[in-house]
Amino acid sequence: TEISAGSSVTLSCQLYSYTGVSCDDSGRSEGIQLFWVNQAGVKLTISDSRYQISAPGLCIITLTTTLLNEDDNR
Repeated sequence: TEISAGSSVTLSCQLYSYTGVSCDDSGRSEGIQLFWVNQAGVKLTISDSRYQISAPGLCIITLTTTLLNEDDNR
């Protein structure tokens, strides 16, 4: 896929548990929280209209955004 300004991009991250316990169950007890950060390490929030963040479970999170020219292909 060619990625360029104006293209919509969706990233997905999923954490798996190998302990035989579901990730949601072990994640809750371990206090695990998945979130997206920008290049400066600042946590992205759903209040930023540029990003659509979805977390359908404790151990999966997706980020959708439309790339802008100022993103310089990052």
